[in-house]
Amino acid sequence: MKRFLYTVLALMLVLPVAAEDVEIAFDRLPEKAQKIVGKAYPDTRIKKVEMERRASLIQYEVKLAGGVKLQFSKDGSLTECECTDGAVPDVLIPSKIKNFMADEFPGREIRRFEHDGKLYELLLDNGDELSFNSSYRLIDIDRTAEQK
Repeated sequence: MKRFLYTVLALMLVLPVAAEDVEIAFDRLPEKAQKIVGKAYPDTRIKKVEMERRASLIQYEVKLAGGVKLQFSKDGSLTECECTDGAVPDVLIPSKIKNFMADEFPGREIRRFEHDGKLYELLLDNGDELSFNSSYRLIDIDRTAEQK
């Protein structure tokens, strides 16, 4: 009987942590996320939309034609945009970061943009990684090995 109770208790602890990815229709995304996709990629075909559940965390992933992957939080805020071909659209980048990039890294493309609520992280086409704080100030540059 003790073994059974321990097994049930262990399952109760493990099951809520289990991950679940469910493919959903685009119109089931939060409205905010739908607007972002429409604004940044108005003519791009949507390949797949998934709702990802991890314990109490819910996020959405949208894959588009052309190697674009977007991630959104539960409320529809953009948390990541990754482009294998081409640059992250300017409309997704905060204007202060865009201005900084134009001044300090002219001609460089942003291939990945991440925002976790506190930090903004960019991956450039030359492999450099830039980190900005919530006030859009550059706080770190991680240069590629060939530039070090």
